[in-house]
Amino acid sequence: MKKFRQITLFLLAVLLLAQTAVLPAAAAETTQGETQAATQATESMEPVTLPTTEAEFGTVSVVNGCRTIDGMIPLAGGEQKLDTAQSAFLYEVNTDTVVYSFNPDTRLPAGSLTKLVTAIVALQYCELDDVVTVQSGIKSRLPVSSLTMDLTSEEQVTVRDLLYGLLLTYANDAAVVLAEHVAGNRQGFVPLMNQWVQQIGCTGTEFSTVHGVDGGESLTTARDMAKIVREATKNEIFREIFGATEYDMGATNKSEARSTMRTYNYMSDNHNIQQFYDTRVTGGVQVYESSSGACMAITATSSDESMDYIGVVMGCVRVYQENGWSVVTYGNLEEMTNLLKMGFNDYKVNRVFYNGMTLSQVNVNGGECSAVAMVTKDIDSVVPVSAQMNNLTMNLKMRDGGLSAPIEAGEQIGTVEIWYRTSCMAEAEVYAMGSVKASGDTGVTIRSTAVRSDLGDSGILSIIGTICVIVLGLAAAYLAFNAYMRSRIRAQRRRRRANRRRIR
Repeated sequence: MKKFRQITLFLLAVLLLAQTAVLPAAAAETTQGETQAATQATESMEPVTLPTTEAEFGTVSVVNGCRTIDGMIPLAGGEQKLDTAQSAFLYEVNTDTVVYSFNPDTRLPAGSLTKLVTAIVALQYCELDDVVTVQSGIKSRLPVSSLTMDLTSEEQVTVRDLLYGLLLTYANDAAVVLAEHVAGNRQGFVPLMNQWVQQIGCTGTEFSTVHGVDGGESLTTARDMAKIVREATKNEIFREIFGATEYDMGATNKSEARSTMRTYNYMSDNHNIQQFYDTRVTGGVQVYESSSGACMAITATSSDESMDYIGVVMGCVRVYQENGWSVVTYGNLEEMTNLLKMGFNDYKVNRVFYNGMTLSQVNVNGGECSAVAMVTKDIDSVVPVSAQMNNLTMNLKMRDGGLSAPIEAGEQIGTVEIWYRTSCMAEAEVYAMGSVKASGDTGVTIRSTAVRSDLGDSGILSIIGTICVIVLGLAAAYLAFNAYMRSRIRAQRRRRRANRRRIR
């Protein structure tokens, strides 16, 4: 009997050990199920998306938004037409954002805006101190009733003098003399102008003369003119002349010193007219011809230098009094004033993506956890002054086919767009913040000589183990009780034998 009890207790210990191996497996299975449920709950919180036309990454914010100077959906929209402008464009340089546009790609007569290209092309071939001799018969090669510097045949002037005369007073004789100095004649200079605008990405611009006073034959668009100003002002000399308000030209071999030249851009100079003066305007030209209307191209910088605007208005209506020369409404100056008021008062620059910015948790097929999507560069944009980040909509797109484990930290996993109303403001690549291992991959290799059994799963083994423990527990209790009763019986027998011996 003693041997039987020992064998029983040994079997009980073995089964208890088996149960301790089975129960953790069941617990692990439950924990994994809870983790998957939590992950699925997180995945159900999808980011808000906007319907868009199909476009590759990098072009969404152009085709469906305001990013880059080619952006087709301006941030402020283009529904509100200005009073008289046939075309308008407002572009912020620092953030590469189109804030407002109206008919930006409509081809219109360039007029004297043409002189901006004449000036920048001349600077490609000339030095400021180069001396130019005016060819004979200069007046015969000018448009009728031209604005001029009053240059005369065989007069010697510098390229600097000609450029200031060209951009401050829009002198047509300065344009002709520069063209003849560079290319030998006007006709040879025009192809250089058209070649330059094509190289900087202008698609709607073609010049036929060097001064633009050609009855509307030279054509451009508001967007192209903004590109011309942006590229030309990268040249330090052009930028200086473009922003000048006055210039004193010295005496020449044919003339005494001329009167001080003053700009006609009344937004940057209040010498003649005060109502349009704006200290934020850093340069520009405002021109008028009957064939092209009143046009204007300017640059302007905010007081804190966070915003640099290029503004263009074309085809504005100029109204004169009955005397034919007193101006009632300039058209271009009023339109540009309103455009800048909107750009500076209603908008600001804000960082919409920053390096290390986390966006969302993303499901990873077969992964032990979700991936955290992260942006790794700083991107600024113009936004409405009242806009907060929660007013903007993010559209997070994972790579085709979804994400599957494993994923390495820093691996690109998708792209993200940020939208304001119907305009995509910016795009960025998205990377995984940390690594995601495959489910069950702990990174530790365990080697075992045990042979795996496929007879049933851990849940069944858990139930069988529990039943065995209960049965064996009852058996052990029975054996303990039985041993106790046997010990009592033996004790009673010993007492009886002792009593008998005393009686004897």
